[in-house]
Amino acid sequence: MNALYVLLLVLPAATLAINLKPYNETAHMMFVESDFNNDGAFSRNELDMVFKGYDTNGDGRVTRHEYTSYVDLHTPTLHDLSHALYDIYDSDNDHHLDKHDYDMLFSIMDADSDGIVQEMEFTIYWTALYGSLEHVHGHGSHV
Repeated sequence: MNALYVLLLVLPAATLAINLKPYNETAHMMFVESDFNNDGAFSRNELDMVFKGYDTNGDGRVTRHEYTSYVDLHTPTLHDLSHALYDIYDSDNDHHLDKHDYDMLFSIMDADSDGIVQEMEFTIYWTALYGSLEHVHGHGSHV
């Protein structure tokens, strides 16, 4: 869920420092941009659509190189954060992001296990995640 992909699409690529705080507002912006069909919910299919942007060779899997190269190209200040997020997304540590990893990420975000990630669930997940990774993207409000 790579919502980071969505974050990168929403924020100007030329930005030298990206303000992720307040995290709940960043998460809200990511949710709005990730809800491709504008139905007020984030589906498993929409998660696939987010990660598809990173799959530069179209093989259905995202390598660390594909993921971080995309981030480095668009927003180099998020380099360290991109590696930390990749490590979290790669749930089986096989160095590829694929269906299994996306299923795991989606199930973690879907706190009530109803098969849909509501905005509140999405916001809670991303707010907590960014807070836990603050040491990676900077103690201040900018990366």
